[in-house]
Amino acid sequence: MKPRMLSFALILAAAFGGPTAMSNAAEQDEQFVPMLAYRTGPYAAGGSGFFGGFEDYLALINTRDKGVNGVKFAWEECETGYDADRGMECYEKLKDKGPTGATVIQPLSTGITYRLIERASADRIPIISMGYGRADASDGRVFPWVFPLITNYWSQNTIKIKFIAMQEGGMNKLKSKKIANLYHESSYGRETIPILNKEAEIYGFEVKHYPVSPPGLEPLFDELAVVWLDITRRYEPDWVILRGWGEMNPNALKEAARVGFPRDHIIGVWWSSAEEDVIPAGEAAIGYIAAGFHPSGTDFPVVQDIIKHVHDGGSGNIDRERVGTIYHNRGIIAGIITAEAIRTAQCLSGKLTIF
Repeated sequence: MKPRMLSFALILAAAFGGPTAMSNAAEQDEQFVPMLAYRTGPYAAGGSGFFGGFEDYLALINTRDKGVNGVKFAWEECETGYDADRGMECYEKLKDKGPTGATVIQPLSTGITYRLIERASADRIPIISMGYGRADASDGRVFPWVFPLITNYWSQNTIKIKFIAMQEGGMNKLKSKKIANLYHESSYGRETIPILNKEAEIYGFEVKHYPVSPPGLEPLFDELAVVWLDITRRYEPDWVILRGWGEMNPNALKEAARVGFPRDHIIGVWWSSAEEDVIPAGEAAIGYIAAGFHPSGTDFPVVQDIIKHVHDGGSGNIDRERVGTIYHNRGIIAGIITAEAIRTAQCLSGKLTIF
């Protein structure tokens, strides 16, 4: 088990109250997981896919396995709309629900994660920020209650720069190259600006940052049109990094096609790489390249089990045609991490439920 995953399980074990004889599952047979979801608005594609997959996996554990060692999952959604203030309201609303209170919190929002760090840590509720949130929280000595598991933004950024270098013929070929960083103007979008600047200094390329206001603050197409004209006519970069989210992604690709920027020189982040990010862009997405840390598809045994035990039984938490898509599978991974950490914590503590 990787160190941060083990420390996550150890923190959960501590929340169980330390080693004792294994208690009877019938005494406390539910473990509550709050869902700070967003299924509406400009970020609905990612939010509904992720939380649909997360809940589908917990439903699978309840139905197929009768819970984790007999302890079933309970959950409740609160709609955040990807808004940090609403996220905090939802956290306060849900943190004490169920027989156990919140086991873990997975906000699927860098902004909400930032806001939760101090409060959730004081409440002793672990935050899982899988592939998002504060990258420096990977150092558990500083943020012991925050777990950016699997990977983080800084690692992703380094991989993108290395990929660009591979296409150019080696790291030494980055010198004198221009990279435009087209980013969502939010905590999420700004996360990689410092490391991009540092890498530009180290490897000799030039980088320019282009913020795009989150949808709802300004007309997105109008702003993207202006930004893309500035990118192509004034800056003329060799590569563009697309650090978008939600409706920004297909719209950015459409604008790139309109101004004639080659999509095979646009590198997206893993929050810009799902079916919902490219299908709406149509032919404008052809050639586009994006990062990822897992595949899509329904051929995996766990997805087949979700179809069999959850969706075929009428208990699915997302439209059937979206099962196996990138965001849905990412939610499944979140569910696996949650369930297996709880299973490990049960073994470490000798207790079945967290309080």
